[in-house]
Amino acid sequence: MNNIWHFLRDFESKELIKRYVKNRFEYSINTSKAHEIASAFAQAREYFVSYEKADISVKPLLQYYGVIALSRGLVLILNKDSRENNIVPSHGLKIKNWNEVSHSGKLEDIVLKTSKGTFIELIHATNNLSYFRVGSSGIGWKIKYGIPENEIEVLLKDIIYCFPDLSQSIDTWLDISIPSIQFEKSKSEEGIVEMEFRYWGSSDVIHTIFPVEKFDDLDIKVNEVDSKAVVRFKNNRFITISQKWVSAFRNIGDPYVSPLFKNDVFINDISKMYSISFVLGTISRYYPATWGNINKGIANDSILPFAINMMDFIQDKYPRIVMDFIKAPYEFEKK
Repeated sequence: MNNIWHFLRDFESKELIKRYVKNRFEYSINTSKAHEIASAFAQAREYFVSYEKADISVKPLLQYYGVIALSRGLVLILNKDSRENNIVPSHGLKIKNWNEVSHSGKLEDIVLKTSKGTFIELIHATNNLSYFRVGSSGIGWKIKYGIPENEIEVLLKDIIYCFPDLSQSIDTWLDISIPSIQFEKSKSEEGIVEMEFRYWGSSDVIHTIFPVEKFDDLDIKVNEVDSKAVVRFKNNRFITISQKWVSAFRNIGDPYVSPLFKNDVFINDISKMYSISFVLGTISRYYPATWGNINKGIANDSILPFAINMMDFIQDKYPRIVMDFIKAPYEFEKK
């Protein structure tokens, strides 16, 4: 277990929870709601502990149960009106095309469809906002997307591209070079956004991330000698930005930009992690023969190194990203 749980244990104490809510939100919650929050955090910790000790056959499921519990605890904290008895008892996601992908073996083609449940409640509670470490170990920037409709569809491959820390595992699994570039800085004037990026490899990745048909008044200037690019476009759309947690140094992070999702869907980083954990947990729980074939090297096991690395990543980062929301607001937000 990582050290972040030393701090998250505070949220297993009803009195500390009540104090936290009073100090941050300037209203009081009763002991009953504090107990619901404490129970969710305690349950989450036990699932995360169980993951460490479990056999590979059930690891994804145990971790996903921990992710759900931690997510529900965060929703209870951030949403004043949320209670155990009015949070929808549903994952909020389902795999739309399982028969197709189980036949092809291309799990990256999984399509996720949302419904009422924890996934959408998590997006609402966090305001579909992502916090970022920018050349630093501390939070210094954020981006807030619009809240999506209750029912949207997202492609697993689009989500996978949003984990630059795992680019080597993704490249190896899919036999591609993951299209992502490091965001450095931006400015906006007279309705035009200008962003600067650093990239490695072919400059074609810039055009993959910024397709001309999606961005109005798009202008891309690439300096291949310095592996830098300046992109200008009309300030009327979002781009897909995700956190790279380990950049030049172990504790230094940077935002990275990846291709747009199909259907112009935008979800924050915590929801992306939730989605991946849901997929792995669902396969382990409802399709154990498929998961057994993968983890025993019988069929479609090219995904296994990525899956294991992804679960280890979630084990470390999901509690941290929950803590990022708990520690908010940050100094840059108060200015």
